[in-house]
Amino acid sequence: MKRLLSALFILCSFSQIYAQKGVAFLTGGNLRTVFDVAKTQNKYVFLEAYAPTCHVCNAFKPTFENAQVGNFYNQNFVSYKLDMTSAEATAFLQKQKIYIPSTPTLLFFDKNVKLMHIAVMGEQFNTPQVLVDAASKALSPQNRSTAYKASFLAGNRDNNFLIEYANFARITKDTAQNIAAMDAYFRQIPKKQLASNTSFLVLQKLVMSDENGLFKYLITHLTEFYGKFDKKDVNQAAENILMYSLYSSAGNRYSIAKVNEVKANLAKAGVNAQAIQGRVWMAEARAYFKAKQADKGIQVIESLLKTTKSTPSAKEYAFLCEFVKGLTSDKCFE
Repeated sequence: MKRLLSALFILCSFSQIYAQKGVAFLTGGNLRTVFDVAKTQNKYVFLEAYAPTCHVCNAFKPTFENAQVGNFYNQNFVSYKLDMTSAEATAFLQKQKIYIPSTPTLLFFDKNVKLMHIAVMGEQFNTPQVLVDAASKALSPQNRSTAYKASFLAGNRDNNFLIEYANFARITKDTAQNIAAMDAYFRQIPKKQLASNTSFLVLQKLVMSDENGLFKYLITHLTEFYGKFDKKDVNQAAENILMYSLYSSAGNRYSIAKVNEVKANLAKAGVNAQAIQGRVWMAEARAYFKAKQADKGIQVIESLLKTTKSTPSAKEYAFLCEFVKGLTSDKCFE
């Protein structure tokens, strides 16, 4: 009953501001209230994922106050500003398995909290028409981002579509689909475009596997990329992809040879030996234990401890012990 009364109170407040210019963002409630109001009004839900200190978000405020934008959103959505610095946003996005790469990001749901569409905004997209187009796309079952997978499986290989699909897969933490989209993208771009501005941006923002052909071209043609882009940015792109791969579920299955490949590629990307050791030791020790070379796995851990500047705490030692016991059934490690 309290929840219903709260929703009705918010609904009344919402109705009062509905006639205002621009998008009528619901205030005074929380996410649960937003979806309750959406059910009451039989509307969809729009969430603007923003940060209070984000200058791009602040630049979008006048655009959201545009009459054209307000009319379209208010007619179809219950709107709410989702503060990315709040515990509410963290809990909601974690539950929905959504990663927000930058703000503002537009999230569209149905009234039953089922994701429909995601649009990442930037300064270049700050126009009323872009906001209306994003909302229109969310209302179209064939064009919204949750339809991308079906379109991909049906054979859509347009380069722009593959980029959008890979981005959506990354945002929704679907690494397998991201990899599939980026593999398809690599297979069809001409060799002369492998180091183009677009390809480098794809490497920076979308590629999540060091098995991707575009990454393999990058790591074997660093000099070519250095000649076109800032060396620091090139190395950072390579490093990020290697770390995505290393800490993915696939990284847990790396062989000794694969771990050594990652170490060599991190060195190519300018990462120093001690930093490489600190990042790779778990995968390396795991690989040795998997290969029935427990003594070498222990050597990896001992080497790590020797290079650590401070003495590990009791909790850190306990973690290492549990890590080792999880890799072997040998009773001598109990």
